[in-house]
Amino acid sequence: MPDSPRFSIVTYGCQMNEHDSEIMAGLLATRGMARIEDPTAADVVLFNTCTVRDGAEHRAYARAESLKSAKRANPEMIIALCGCAAQDKGLELLEMFPHIDLVVGTRDYVKIDQLVDEVRRTGQRLVAIDDLDKPLSLPTIPARKSGLKAFVNIMFGCNNRCTFCIVPQTRGEEYSRPLEEIVAEVEGLAAQGFREVCLLGQNVNSYADANRNDFADLLRAIDAIEGIWRIRYTTSNPKSARDRHLNAIADCPKVMENLHLPVQSGNNRVLREMKRAYNIERYRKLVGIYRELCPSGSLSTDMIVGFPTETEEEFQDTLRLTEEIRYDQQFMFMYSPRRGTVAADSMRNDVTLAEKKDRLGRLIELQESISLELNRAEIGRVHEVLVEGPSRRGDDMMGRTRTDKTVIVPGDSSLAGRIVDVRISEAWAHTLKGEVLVPAGAR
Repeated sequence: MPDSPRFSIVTYGCQMNEHDSEIMAGLLATRGMARIEDPTAADVVLFNTCTVRDGAEHRAYARAESLKSAKRANPEMIIALCGCAAQDKGLELLEMFPHIDLVVGTRDYVKIDQLVDEVRRTGQRLVAIDDLDKPLSLPTIPARKSGLKAFVNIMFGCNNRCTFCIVPQTRGEEYSRPLEEIVAEVEGLAAQGFREVCLLGQNVNSYADANRNDFADLLRAIDAIEGIWRIRYTTSNPKSARDRHLNAIADCPKVMENLHLPVQSGNNRVLREMKRAYNIERYRKLVGIYRELCPSGSLSTDMIVGFPTETEEEFQDTLRLTEEIRYDQQFMFMYSPRRGTVAADSMRNDVTLAEKKDRLGRLIELQESISLELNRAEIGRVHEVLVEGPSRRGDDMMGRTRTDKTVIVPGDSSLAGRIVDVRISEAWAHTLKGEVLVPAGAR
């Protein structure tokens, strides 16, 4: 092993997993370890897994399996499976993968440095998944990749019991961090030069700390922090949405006008089977309030097709809701059975894979046409854009509007980290293109 041990982290899944990986990277860095991208050349490899979707879980397993030869070449290499799949499967993963040394759950990952030390010291394989129902204290400064945007956990876990979802089993019960602790973290980020924060939680609008501060209180407190330009958050739940939350979104100038409000289905019977605790009428009302308060705001959602017992006519309700609401964006999925959930264990999964694929294809086609139409309506309009860095092609720069639309602009790295006015000139379903106006007042 080299004098300066190296670690690599491969992350699957949601923004919460991305931030968990930043925290683990910060912990290992405090032990003098250097991060590298190539897992085969690392001394410690962490696979941060997701089990919400079947595909992400199996991609992580396949990648972990591919390190067998690297482990043979370097027997001192420590390989860990972390995250939701680790919490769900536990000891089973050590049996599945004899070359894996460590399994770390979703509230034990904050001890990753100690756990790696213990494996190295004892030579014993370990499973650490016992802290699921304990309050989570973040012990270190995360090793964030960007100096412009930062994730901030405001709460952990989920108290809902949606029949399709395994998150309560893998993330534990809800625990909200104290408002003062979150504000102090964001103040520190502002002092370091971060300009945008994204508040993370399974259901951010159910945030409630021990002093009875709610999500609206938190938004207003962060909005007052000098140096922070933009505030985003994910994910909201219609069940927990309140007028005071929506009013805070409208009242706080730093809170961006983009609401992600997962509906999951357009049919009330399916929603009851999903145990979503709201109906379409309630959902429509929330959307109406949001659009009245934020008429220029964007709206996105999550949708599941092919839920057990969903009929073709019930799926048509999802298409009708999509046409009615006219989302700017949808994250669309085929139902994926997850072991340990009510839907997987107790419901008749009678929608065939072919039907699921067909329904998903039709929903994607409809949403793509709506997204394209809405984006084309932006041509000629001027948007305030925070330029983040080079575009994927590298020839131009990329940024986001307040409504979270991606915009490509000509320019060089001198624009990065600045807010500029951009007149939109071209539009596609997922991207806008525009020209930077004279940035005399740009920050």
